[in-house]
Amino acid sequence: MDFRQLRYFIQVVELSSITAAAERLNIAQPALSRVVKALEDELGVALLRRHGRGVMPTEEGIRLARRAKAILEDVTEMAGEISGNRAPLSGTVTLGLPPTVSDILATHMIERTLAEYPDVKLRIISGFSGHVQDWLLRGKIDLGVAYEGQKSPSIRSQPIIIEQLFLIQSATSEGGKDGVPIPVRDALEKPLILPNPEHGLRGRVESIAQDENIDLNVVLEIDILPTMLAFVERGLGSTILPLVSVINQVREGRLIARPIVRRTIDRTLVLMTPLNRPGSRLTSNFAEFMTSEIHAMVAKGQWPGTTL
Repeated sequence: MDFRQLRYFIQVVELSSITAAAERLNIAQPALSRVVKALEDELGVALLRRHGRGVMPTEEGIRLARRAKAILEDVTEMAGEISGNRAPLSGTVTLGLPPTVSDILATHMIERTLAEYPDVKLRIISGFSGHVQDWLLRGKIDLGVAYEGQKSPSIRSQPIIIEQLFLIQSATSEGGKDGVPIPVRDALEKPLILPNPEHGLRGRVESIAQDENIDLNVVLEIDILPTMLAFVERGLGSTILPLVSVINQVREGRLIARPIVRRTIDRTLVLMTPLNRPGSRLTSNFAEFMTSEIHAMVAKGQWPGTTL
């Protein structure tokens, strides 16, 4: 076993394809297949499973790829430290964010990345928490931020912050005033405009309602945040959202946000990293960087309605 074999194997695992890895490495596919077969023979275990769309690593293959990547990165860092030429972070990081998080975090992270890591290219795509998890499992993104509730044995979830949910109403609604608390039963018995049942926020609200023996009155199901808020502003119903999602409309006097009391409704935002493929120095360092930036935003009041 040598470094060349390990580099080749990591490419196969990351691309889930011997053909694609051979093209990227600019070697013949049969030669790359022989490298994998030699590793399997040496270790006495199967490292890959073949299927119609390519290959996927076995548990042993995942462990080998993860350890091999760490070893190769250690060798590169050691050479840099000894020579005094430690390479700065560089490359591309693809980050998946839910829409409500993307609205506040995307611009901040792009600006901070440009300032702190000019050689790193940050790509951001937005989707619901279930989509973010699926993208992570399929290798479409390197890191994901989502709301707790998406469980997978192939994903590690690290809590970042807790987000309190508020009752959001039109500024013209009767009996409502911005910042005035409302009991959870009164909030959940109002006509509500919520996302569809597949959305994590809807599931969280329904779980609380079930615990409180409340039958929700969902008058509209809308997954598009600006459309949802437009109908709330027109007084067709209320909704339940984190404060950051409506902070501009509240400041402009178009909507009001009321804390829910006697049982708070909150949700935990987590950083998700894949366990089914090897990590990298770039993604692990960027994950730490982003987590510290989110914590700083909360501490400075830039992410209202949240706690660490």
